[in-house]
Amino acid sequence: MAQFRPAGCAGNHLTYSPYVLPVVIDGVRGIVVDLRLRDLEPLAYKFVVDFARDNHLKTEEREI
Repeated sequence: MAQFRPAGCAGNHLTYSPYVLPVVIDGVRGIVVDLRLRDLEPLAYKFVVDFARDNHLKTEEREI
């Protein structure tokens, strides 16, 4: 998950991908991964899932 500035974006604000967003839920920092990423960029989705597994991070699936 990296900050970036989309081409043609006005101003100098950085933003995140709409598919992977940082969040704080009940005081716990985490990320929300949009499942559309799995179809759009399978390698990016696999990287996130593998990173979580390799680092023994707690994961859960929710529909929002």
